[in-house]
Amino acid sequence: MKFKILVCIAALGLSTACVAIAATSTVAKADSNSPHAVVDEYGAVVDKTIIAGVIVQQNGAPSSSDSCQWSPSLARDSGQGAGDEVTKQVGSVSFRLYDRVCEGEATTYYWIPEISTEQIARSAASVVYDLIPAPFGEFAPPARQGLINIGTWFWVEPTVWQPKSVTAWVPTPEGPVSVTTTATPTKLVFHPGDGFRGAGDKTCTGPGQKWVGMMGDSLPSTCMYSYRHSSAVNSSGLFSASLSIIWRVAWRSSTGASGTLPNVSTGSSHQMNIREFQALVTS
Repeated sequence: MKFKILVCIAALGLSTACVAIAATSTVAKADSNSPHAVVDEYGAVVDKTIIAGVIVQQNGAPSSSDSCQWSPSLARDSGQGAGDEVTKQVGSVSFRLYDRVCEGEATTYYWIPEISTEQIARSAASVVYDLIPAPFGEFAPPARQGLINIGTWFWVEPTVWQPKSVTAWVPTPEGPVSVTTTATPTKLVFHPGDGFRGAGDKTCTGPGQKWVGMMGDSLPSTCMYSYRHSSAVNSSGLFSASLSIIWRVAWRSSTGASGTLPNVSTGSSHQMNIREFQALVTS
């Protein structure tokens, strides 16, 4: 959304000079269905760095911000020169107008909210959440070929088990303040879906080990669950299981402040067909 701000200054009490400042503002409306949606964010994202503490788009900004400088906008009068900084108040939030000067580009103007480091961290977290992959689980024996009392191995690809970080920063009159928010996988949880008949959820502290044929059927894994009953006890003939990764979310700012945000859980659903051994005895 583009608009003009009319800044007027009384020059020595004799006349009033006005100058129109073209400003650009980008607003992201919150999605009521998303717990991580952000309201009224301003700016752009550059290579996982949020310019002006803002999440609006991933690809709409220059590929690098190294050649850009941010500074508080000053009201200017032809007779007086530079004047005071341009600010506004919206409800309880104070905004300051900033110039963004990039090499080879026209100067653009942004309203930047004066927010806390934790609010900046939450803006960064909003991008981090989008980077967290779904934990598509793998099983041995395969999910549709399980057997009672035979350990079912479960795991996710090691590439999934990697921290995800985003750095957000905002310009301030004292210089830029940056906050890096990182989501780190801490637990892999298998919910077997066999209810009161089973032993409950199984939790691991890593991605699990991939099973290969040379390991055989008797080798244990730290990420393994043994079903005690056939899934035939359910009318569907299946156990509705799921696999989740718990992510710890923490932030640290350039000022030395740090903190944590609520954990995030990502999951995938799996239908487990667990059968019972049938032995045929002949004489």
